[in-house]
Amino acid sequence: MIKRSLFFVLCALALLAGAARADMGGFVIQRFDVDLKVQSDANLVVEERIDVNFFEPRHGIYRTIPVRYTDASGFAFSLGLRMEGVTDGDGRRVPIVVSDQGRYVKIRIGDAKWTVNGPVRYVLRYRVRDALGRFSQHDEIYWNVTGNEWNTAIERASATVHLPAALPRDSLQADAYMGRFGGREQGAAIGYPEPGTVTFASTRGFAPLEGLTIAVAWPRGHVRYPTAMQKAGRFFADNLILLAPLVVLGLLWTRYRRFGTDPPGPSSVMVRYEPPAGVTPGEIGTLVDERVDLRDLTATIVDLAVRGYLVIRIESRDVFLGLTHREETIFERTKKKADDLLPHEVLVLTGIFETGDTVKAADLKQEFYTHIPGIKRALSRRLVEKGFFSSDPGTVRSVTVGLGFAAAVAVFLLGLLWLRMRGGMLPNGIVPSLIAAAASLALFLIFAPAMPRRTASGVRMRSWARGFEEFVNRVEKEKLERDQAQHVFETLLPYAMALGVAAKWARSFEGIYETSPAWFHGGMPGMVFSATAFEHSLTSAMHSAGSSMAASPRSSGSGGGGFSG
Repeated sequence: MIKRSLFFVLCALALLAGAARADMGGFVIQRFDVDLKVQSDANLVVEERIDVNFFEPRHGIYRTIPVRYTDASGFAFSLGLRMEGVTDGDGRRVPIVVSDQGRYVKIRIGDAKWTVNGPVRYVLRYRVRDALGRFSQHDEIYWNVTGNEWNTAIERASATVHLPAALPRDSLQADAYMGRFGGREQGAAIGYPEPGTVTFASTRGFAPLEGLTIAVAWPRGHVRYPTAMQKAGRFFADNLILLAPLVVLGLLWTRYRRFGTDPPGPSSVMVRYEPPAGVTPGEIGTLVDERVDLRDLTATIVDLAVRGYLVIRIESRDVFLGLTHREETIFERTKKKADDLLPHEVLVLTGIFETGDTVKAADLKQEFYTHIPGIKRALSRRLVEKGFFSSDPGTVRSVTVGLGFAAAVAVFLLGLLWLRMRGGMLPNGIVPSLIAAAASLALFLIFAPAMPRRTASGVRMRSWARGFEEFVNRVEKEKLERDQAQHVFETLLPYAMALGVAAKWARSFEGIYETSPAWFHGGMPGMVFSATAFEHSLTSAMHSAGSSMAASPRSSGSGGGGFSG
């Protein structure tokens, strides 16, 4: 009875041993010896001697070597492994198939037509670049000798490191770690058989997924590292997604050259001193900088005043018991009918006087902003209808910005795909993708203002604006006739405001334009009229009024109602 029980126990142990061997892939690694030669050019020559005992017929083994990593900053780097070949214990060449699998290089060792059984030696030879660490006081090799990917036991492991110079023992520092990935177990035997050589030997066997990692540090000056250009090339090869903004830049530049550049204009600028027929100051301002801004609105209001549709009045109000005063801008609508006004002018006029024929600019705050999107659209539509722009500038910019966000998302997703293919580490591995996406979006935002395209007519009209600016810079008082000064000054003042040259315009008329206009009251009571002081008072009042008109409630957001300036 005892003999029968013993028989069943032995059978069970045999079955368990077979199951264990099957779990370990049908083989065990009896020895794993590695020879590492550090070259003076910072490359590493590796020779691995792996003694395998197969418990069942197999075609060979797989050697999985980690070669791609993610540094603390989130950028990827690789070791650049180049396989030289595999032989058996007798020096005969063994067939191999090398493949990339994420962060690993996987080497299939063996012949698909033949199987092996029993003890077999495999000798792997390969070169690795960028495997050394470069620090301020020393150079270092930090090497995973066996790898931690074996699904079988390793009974013994050792490593020998040959440094590029015969360095004495007291100038070296060596450490070894054993166990699973991330383990800190020490205890391997470390030896220094001769200058410049360090040996490591495991003091125990390794279970599946355990391995040996070694580190050796030596003084700097014995290794020649890659140049900055070589390092940059390898860096971008590992972080390929960072080149995406260059592709975006090329596409944007091509699109800008094809669709965003204006046709050639006149070779010379003619001095202009008459307003362009049928083109308002707001249109000129928009045509020059390709956007509807605060200056275009205030110039339109002043132009409407000059043409007799409203009066601008400035009144001084005492505050703090008369200790100081505050100037208040008031708009008064005249009886002149608005039948001949353009759509954007009608919107400005009706928006100001929506509540009555006399309105304080301060009362337009958080009220007038609802009319601004319509004014913008009307101005832009007018310029397109007149053939000055091929498309609405605001729409072109908005589409470009929208494409920028779409491109940023696409670049980010491509970066994640590249990260997955290369076996990058999350979450810090997404840093290159974030940088590339942000840079791509920034390029679209930079190009967006330049994408609206003027037509040939628009270029000619912009030439008028340049000619007028030239006239402002060149105008001479003695050549201006006094009987024409008031008409010229008032007619072109709104255009000067739209172009940002109103102060120069007023200085040119100082002393010859001496009568306060009928459409403007206040600002200089009891003082001799001055064109410069008048312009300053008007500009200040209109800037304050424009700010109130553009203001919107905090809860409503911009809603497209604000201005860029």
